[in-house]
Formats: sequence, C-alpha cells, structure tokens
Amino acid sequence: MDKFDDVIALIAATGGLGLAAMALVDALKAVPGGGVSRIGFGHIRKVLRLFDKVLARAAGDQWEAVVMAHWINGRDRDDQIGVIRSLLRLGLNADTADQLASIGNVDSAALAKAAGKLTSGAALSEAEINLIGRVEAAVGARLDAAFDLAEQSYRNNARVLSGLVAVILAVTTGALLSTPVKSIDLRLAALIGLLAVPIAPIAKDLVGALTASARAIRPSAG
Repeated sequence: MDKFDDVIALIAATGGLGLAAMALVDALKAVPGGGVSRIGFGHIRKVLRLFDKVLARAAGDQWEAVVMAHWINGRDRDDQIGVIRSLLRLGLNADTADQLASIGNVDSAALAKAAGKLTSGAALSEAEINLIGRVEAAVGARLDAAFDLAEQSYRNNARVLSGLVAVILAVTTGALLSTPVKSIDLRLAALIGLLAVPIAPIAKDLVGALTASARAIRPSAG
C-alpha cells in the first residue's frame, strides 16, 4: 500500500500546485490597469469600433474605458451587453445612424429618419420599429460572438499562464530541495508542473475514486 499511498499523495499535491498557480494568476487582476483581466477584451474592442461614433456620442471619447471597466470587474455577460446596447440606443441619431445601418444591412436614410424620431420623441411607424429591431438583432449577434471569443481567449490564456507559473514553482521547489546526496530530477518537476493545472479541477474526485477502488479491491486481494 505504500506505493498506492504515494500515488494518492502525488495526485493531491499536484492538484494543490495547480490550484495555487491558478490563484496566483487570478491575483494578477490586482495589477494597475486590470492585469490579466484585460485578456480577451481585444475581441470586444474590434466589434465596438464598428460603431465608435455612436458610442462616442453616448459616452464621450472615453467610451472604451467605460466598457472595459465592466469587463475588467467581471460583470455578468448579459449585463455588459445590456450596457453596450443602452449606449448604442442613447448615441443613435441622424448623424450616427450610418454606422448602425451598415451593421444591420438596412437603408441608412431610413434609419436616420427613425433615429430622428427617437431623438425628438415622435411616434415610430411599424416599419421603423421593425427596422430598428433588425439593427438591434444584428448588433446583438455581433456582440454575442465578440464576447464568446473574448471569454474563450481569457480562459485559454489564463490556463497557459497558470501552467507556466506551476512549472516555475515546481522547478524552483525541486532545485531548492535538491542536495548533493539526493538530487531531484528537474525534468520530472517540470512535468508535474505541466500536469498541475489540468489535474487541479479533478484531483479531489480522482483521489476519491482511487481510494474507493482500493477499498473495493483490498478484500478480494486478501
């Protein structure tokens, strides 16, 4: 059972290393400017610049900082998209309608006329309501795609950074624990670091499953 206990301890320790590495990466959010929280926002920025005139009219030249603040602070995705859509409605007028018209593939003059009515508070016709609805649907689809890519980019890059931190921690620890009498294989330490992040979420379940298997097998082995 000694070897089995060693395997269990190794899995638990590797999982703990992965959790520690992920926690350290998460702590980098405290770096001024958002740190790792900024990862992925480029996908959102790329879409938002398609209607930058509309956003600038609603929130001024600092519109990008306004939107990024919500991303960095990790607000719910639907809330973030809701804020952007609200800014677009606020910034839509006859002068900015051309940007949204190209996104929704609708007539720019017709959208400008509808936007003018919105600004003045005049009643919209059914055709104008449908026109604006089409634009909002197109904008919503682009925003959803942008947030999908941004979230995927954040997850992937955070995992890579966590893996790098885990490898550094494992190799550094191995080097510190090595002695002339007993040297630790740093290549093995690096391998453990690479496995730490993928194993971390399942380490507890894996240890539990192996322990349960051992208990089930032990009576028959005896």
